[in-house]
Amino acid sequence: MDRDEEVALLGRTDSSKLKSRVKLAATGCALGIFAVLATVWFLDLGGFFQFDAARWVEITEDPIVSPVDRRAPVNFLALGDWGRHGLYNQSLVASQMGKIGGALEINFVVSVGDNFYKNGLTGVDDIAFDESFSRIYTAPALQKPWHAVLGNHDYHGDVFSQLDPRLGLRDWRWHCVRDAQLIFDLSPSLFRGDVDSRVSTVELFFVDTVPFIDQYWAPNQKHDFDWRDILPRHRHLQQKLENLTSALNASTASWKIVVGHHTIRSYGAHGDSVELVRQLLPILEGNNVDVYVNGHDHCLEHVKRDDSPIHFITSGGGSKAWKGISPPQNSNGLQFYYDGQGFVSFSVAESWLQIVYYNIYGEAVHKVRLTK
Repeated sequence: MDRDEEVALLGRTDSSKLKSRVKLAATGCALGIFAVLATVWFLDLGGFFQFDAARWVEITEDPIVSPVDRRAPVNFLALGDWGRHGLYNQSLVASQMGKIGGALEINFVVSVGDNFYKNGLTGVDDIAFDESFSRIYTAPALQKPWHAVLGNHDYHGDVFSQLDPRLGLRDWRWHCVRDAQLIFDLSPSLFRGDVDSRVSTVELFFVDTVPFIDQYWAPNQKHDFDWRDILPRHRHLQQKLENLTSALNASTASWKIVVGHHTIRSYGAHGDSVELVRQLLPILEGNNVDVYVNGHDHCLEHVKRDDSPIHFITSGGGSKAWKGISPPQNSNGLQFYYDGQGFVSFSVAESWLQIVYYNIYGEAVHKVRLTK
């Protein structure tokens, strides 16, 4: 059987009893509850949108399904390159996301783009939204906000449809804007009423990287791109970089994570995105960014080079993968490469951040632990 065909998932059971004490307070989406103390700013050049909520969870028992750490105040999954109507093992990846997401009690999901293949959505009523998203990610643990960036395939369709708030009426979980900033509190002292304590946060900065890529603008480009609201390109990119620089510079977060679709450093099929290396990377390095998370290459990958403090995390295994790529082990900075489907989890605390890579059987195939 071809590895990209749907395969029968081996039965796995988890009888762990999860005990927690939960304090909830939420405002925002009528049906959605944002986990942990969070301030969400959507920086879409046209204004700001803020969404607040609070949650504190004390865990008293751990599951034994995999090396996850449920004691982190903030937990989320990252997934990219997935929307194929459940095919190419998308449904198996979704199933394991539900199990790991349940063990972690995730607060949200990050989508790193190429959300709907092959040509994005045709409009806000496109059935592909249901067939590739709502009907696939049905596990209880995945009924949390999904924060998405756009990928190049999303630009082949009606890009406004993914940005349209009306999609949130079809499925409340969906949140997609061109650029966004999410701020999450990591300080338990805040919940004890100790207002004088230092507030520790993790901040995620979402960047629409598609307009940066030169080949998409070439006269002989074979695909159509929906560039509405992007033109003139140079002005759009200048404003985007200025906004990101300002936000990163103003941030006092303990952990800074930047999310985009395209690779910066990768040994996958697409390799490095030279435009991002030239324009985006210096800003990230100059503002103490810890992690850059992307998709685009259909694999799971970890790159940490000596010439950069940033960990480059590729989570592009949401569906079609298996490119037959096996980078040399002595590749500069390559820590891990998996040429297959899967996803990545993040667990973030004040003094540490853990990243775990999972395959379609829910097996942990690589783990990164950063400390401060």
